[in-house]
Amino acid sequence: MPDIQPLDPNVPKDEVDRLFRKLKDTRLPQIPVVPGAGDKYGPSLEWINKLYNYWLNDFSWSKAQEQISEWHHFTTEIENLNVHFVHEKARVCKEKAIPLLLVHGWPGTFFEYVPQSYEDMFQNVMHPLLEPSSADQPSFHLVVPSLPGFCWSQGPPSVKWTLQDTARIYDQLMKRLGYKSYVAQAGDWGHWVVRELGTGRYDACKAVHTNMCPGAPPRGTELNQKEQAAMDRAQWWIGEPLKEGHMGYAIEMRTRPQTIGVAFNDNPVGIMMFIGEKYQELADPNLKTATLESEQFNHDLCATLSLYFFTPPSIMTSMLCYYNNVRHEVYTEFNAKEENLIRVPLGVSTFPYDAFPVPKAGAETTTTNLQFFKGKRIDECGEE
Repeated sequence: MPDIQPLDPNVPKDEVDRLFRKLKDTRLPQIPVVPGAGDKYGPSLEWINKLYNYWLNDFSWSKAQEQISEWHHFTTEIENLNVHFVHEKARVCKEKAIPLLLVHGWPGTFFEYVPQSYEDMFQNVMHPLLEPSSADQPSFHLVVPSLPGFCWSQGPPSVKWTLQDTARIYDQLMKRLGYKSYVAQAGDWGHWVVRELGTGRYDACKAVHTNMCPGAPPRGTELNQKEQAAMDRAQWWIGEPLKEGHMGYAIEMRTRPQTIGVAFNDNPVGIMMFIGEKYQELADPNLKTATLESEQFNHDLCATLSLYFFTPPSIMTSMLCYYNNVRHEVYTEFNAKEENLIRVPLGVSTFPYDAFPVPKAGAETTTTNLQFFKGKRIDECGEE
């Protein structure tokens, strides 16, 4: 079997100390870019100071380190690319457990899937899959890789490397781990990884679920209020030429990733602003657990920020997702092409505060095999 090596994810104490020294030595602006700016030009100074003060004074990296180190981390080389991943076997019903590939996006990391306990509210993913609460629910063997260029995964080897290439090496990874068949879940950029795996070109991938599935309903489709709201939200996010207010981050990454990558690489507050803005804009404001009022949200966000700082040059190499792949304005066109259709059974979950919520008629244009669709209206969101 090709070499698979364990990885120690513990960050040296001197690196942790250095992070907090740099945070403490930062001087934030005392006045906004223009009087009364609020959050029109980016997150408000009030929001910025609140997150900064939490990271500096209240965040516990030792707790995050404990969460991360609870799991088994590995690296392996595939096509001359060093790949980091977490691999956990099901705790119950092991003989019937389903191998499941979980793929993150940007600005996330593998940490999106890593709770410390079953009770964690915001990061409650892996434990229920490894050890479901009732006997009638399936259990899973979990493989959670870091995308190329993220955390401990080596950056893409060239500008020609696409998410379709990542799909190919992840298929090899699953087979290297002994899984002759598997299913996959992803959102954000990970969507295009599992989309490629679900095209039928990879026999081992048997089904796909995604929580982001850009698709445009056929012209003339009558949309109900809920479906139209989903399309309006997507349009709000994408914007129009010369009116791309929320897409500035993507335009910069797909044109000058090294310029801003170097600027952020050793700059924790730079990382905080670039990544924190996305969490501020895309988290459901109706959820108390998705605002800076939530201790858990703050902790999980600062753990993600810290991971980017502790794994240079990942804040820069992670940007190649934008440089190398499909542009936002042609998401739906790309997904509807015959060669990109998902042909294995597909499940889609979509929510109104996603970057790209989709109506069912839109999701159907991207697949030949939609088996499950779940969407929510804005008035259905909030605490559950």
